[in-house]
Amino acid sequence: MKTYLLRHSWLVGAITLSLLSDAAVWAHTTPIPLETTKQVGATAIVYKGPQLDLALSYRFAKQNPTGNWLMLDTVMTAAAAPLEVPRASISVRTPNGDVVPLATQQAFGKAYAGLAASIARANAFREPMGYLLPQRPRRMDYFSEPARRLAFPSIWLDEWHNTYGRLYFELPGGVQKGDYELLISLPESHVTIPFAI
Repeated sequence: MKTYLLRHSWLVGAITLSLLSDAAVWAHTTPIPLETTKQVGATAIVYKGPQLDLALSYRFAKQNPTGNWLMLDTVMTAAAAPLEVPRASISVRTPNGDVVPLATQQAFGKAYAGLAASIARANAFREPMGYLLPQRPRRMDYFSEPARRLAFPSIWLDEWHNTYGRLYFELPGGVQKGDYELLISLPESHVTIPFAI
């Protein structure tokens, strides 16, 4: 019995060592995706991460640092597996350190009459957003102009579509010059994209 136990424990030890060695080799040869953030224009940034890729343009905010609404143009795509991005997962950190969530559709709808002229100007001077690999375009439906289409509490990203849209933040102290961060909290990672107005 003692001999059997010794042989058995030796066999278990050899198998465990072999598995650990294989795992170490696999981990060494399989790169772990890292986050990268790159300034690609005067007012554009590309973020590549383990769960999503995103291009951000803050051109309009940089040229018009006034009012209470911060407008950021974005395009997003999933880096690997399909990904749900709820509205509640997106926020912005302002120069004074406050974290402001993405506006609700209700708040956007109420403010739309006062925002319409700024939105028209932002549309006219929109920065080209072809910074990600070409994919089929899809509209981001967090926000809807009154009586136009439905707005949704989440968007779904996949590897085959680039999802375009504008993010709106109602800043209590108004848009001010300084350093900002776009924040997106995902199930397996946290996106932080710094930009300056």
